[in-house]
Amino acid sequence: MYQISELAAKVGLSRTALIYYEKQNLISGRRLENGYRVYSDKDLQRVRLIKQLLAGGLTLKECKVCLEAKVDKQLLQNRLKALDEEIAQKQQSRTLLAAMLGEGDLKAWHQSLDKLAPDAHLDWLIKQGFSEKEALRLKWLSKDMNEHDLYMADFMKVFETLERWGPGSETETQKALSLVPTAPTSILEVGCGKGLATKVLAEHSEAKITAIDNEQSALNRLAQRFEQQGISQRLETVCASMTELPFSKASFDLIWAEGSAYIMGVEKALTQWKPLLREQGYLMISDMVWRTEDPSCESIEF
Repeated sequence: MYQISELAAKVGLSRTALIYYEKQNLISGRRLENGYRVYSDKDLQRVRLIKQLLAGGLTLKECKVCLEAKVDKQLLQNRLKALDEEIAQKQQSRTLLAAMLGEGDLKAWHQSLDKLAPDAHLDWLIKQGFSEKEALRLKWLSKDMNEHDLYMADFMKVFETLERWGPGSETETQKALSLVPTAPTSILEVGCGKGLATKVLAEHSEAKITAIDNEQSALNRLAQRFEQQGISQRLETVCASMTELPFSKASFDLIWAEGSAYIMGVEKALTQWKPLLREQGYLMISDMVWRTEDPSCESIEF
């Protein structure tokens, strides 16, 4: 026979839990003449069995049903299904946490989160220590955060000394500008880089040009280029994010974005930039797209 404190010690439960078990008629103590309640070895084994059933995912009420009648197979099947779903969810959680610690691939997670909550995804990346430009690139590429420092170092190593940071040419810029139906007087160039397209816009229009980029070194190179050509009075450079342009509505009659809108997403760019255009204004974007429905494996890999 065991006093309640002894039974509690043997089964690893509190006195409160055992008292509750007794109130639910799961165990049945016997009161001695001295007033103490004692429990038999049957109660001990019953509590141990209950603990096993609880560990299998059953509720205390379901444990009682199993102890007092034939096992309900449907009940167990339902519990098994629920447990499998919980295990799958826990495994997803573990995979995510492991990837965030550098033990796995976060690409799929970035892709799914960017579809579900793109703005929150961007804010979260910035809170992790990435600059906005890095976060936008990372979001677009859906790269593993743990490889990003190396990626960015490689990116700047390749592009830093180059004048042109995106696809295109001066000839293509001039051709696109010639297709604009009216002569612009105020141009906003988004993602100007070092200003190769800006130079063409200045040479083939009389417009005042506002060039924005979030890389100050590129803007410095652009300002230097215009200063050398003696046309700096037509240029204003602004270091800002393309996602939060600091301009009033209807400020420009032409918005120019060569190879940059993809960074925030073309659909989002069109939505956010359109209010900045004056009535009958125009917007030019260029983007990298497949020109065939069956691109080669080499092209896809590149």
